[in-house]
Amino acid sequence: MKVCVFAGTFDPITIGHTFVIEKCLEMFDKVVVALGVNQDKTPMFDLESRKKMIELAVGGNKKVEIASFDGMLVDFMKKNGIKVNVRGIRDIDDYKYETTMERFNRDMYGDMTTIYIPTPKELVHISSSAIRTILSMGTDASEYLPKVVCEFISAEKLGK
Repeated sequence: MKVCVFAGTFDPITIGHTFVIEKCLEMFDKVVVALGVNQDKTPMFDLESRKKMIELAVGGNKKVEIASFDGMLVDFMKKNGIKVNVRGIRDIDDYKYETTMERFNRDMYGDMTTIYIPTPKELVHISSSAIRTILSMGTDASEYLPKVVCEFISAEKLGK
């Protein structure tokens, strides 16, 4: 079985993330969407809300597994026997950052391979941090999020 991991904080999951997941589903039998818990970041949404948004965004696809991890991605990959790490690339800055991370990761886990999936030009400006800013200002971010995620966020704001 061909398995990959697509890791991030997904705070919140965007249409850029879902694009990468869809591309992974074309190439792999199973995609593990690994929700990283980064102690250095203060997320807008708690871990359970982020997991729920991912579940909603992938629509119950049986080929997608959602997991969370604390610590190094390579440790999560080793523990779960996953050898392919998928990263979405929006621009040259992402590429520089991701290739540096890939070198460190491969130093720590020589069996791993990183695959880069470039996003289409209409998605290159979308980032979770930009979406958090939009949401914190009370502005509509529906153009950048899966519809079900927008509905979830709206319901959370209303305390449902």
